Amino acid sequence: MKRIGKRMVAVILCATVLCGAYAAGNFIYCMAEIEGEYRLPILMYHHILKDKGKQGAYVISPEEFREDLSYLKETGYTAIGTKELLAYQEKGEPLPEKPVMLTFDDGYLSYMEYAVPLLEQYGMKAVVSVVGSYADTYTENKDSNVSYAYLTWEDIRALSGSSHTEIQNHTYDMHKVSHGQKGCARLKGEKESVYRERFTSDVSAMQTLLKQYTEKEAVCFTYPFGFCCGEAEEEIKNMGFRMSLCCAEGVNLLEKTSSLFMLKRFNRAHKRSAESILKSLD
Repeated sequence: MKRIGKRMVAVILCATVLCGAYAAGNFIYCMAEIEGEYRLPILMYHHILKDKGKQGAYVISPEEFREDLSYLKETGYTAIGTKELLAYQEKGEPLPEKPVMLTFDDGYLSYMEYAVPLLEQYGMKAVVSVVGSYADTYTENKDSNVSYAYLTWEDIRALSGSSHTEIQNHTYDMHKVSHGQKGCARLKGEKESVYRERFTSDVSAMQTLLKQYTEKEAVCFTYPFGFCCGEAEEEIKNMGFRMSLCCAEGVNLLEKTSSLFMLKRFNRAHKRSAESILKSLD
């Protein structure tokens, strides 16, 4: 959660516990190093709705999001994006004392309806990972029902030009779990060469669209449903991505040499507040 500084816990006298060190006489000496200059918790959001009947694992209320931002503000957290994270790692620029990252997956229209006004009110920012085929569909059908609609390309363009939103790549059309497909992971029995071509074609197409509509290069790839495979990770690095987000839970311990790929996130479900998540890390 906060900047922790690299330190060494050394020469601990152990009577019975072997801690991966060495024995001297009748004693065992243990050394443990706590790595990391910063602790970065990343919160994962999806959908925001007022309808209590739809709130659950991936849908929270506007009031819950307001409470999250209020807690973060009151306890000294600063929301950062990929820009700040890369500046820290690549240029040595310090992060805030207590950094946190807010991420929204899939690109629901409810982000613009409910999250944006609150982000502006509390001076926070978020990283929004959008699915290209969803943006295409809702640009064409012009359906703006906040209960289920997704951001259009014009919405995405407007958000990208703001100070409170970064737009990143969540694939063009691989956000699916059906017929053996699990997000953008390799299919069972699929030839590696076929998979690599299928994956890179989709993600590259999305990169092209994002560049067309935002005039910016997406630097972060967000795995649909958190499903990943080694080939995908290799390919996004080859395509020039500089970080990726997964769905495994845990806090990220950062140093300037840390990998920014497969960053962990905490799913912010209904009734699972940011306060409860962050306090559990103390």
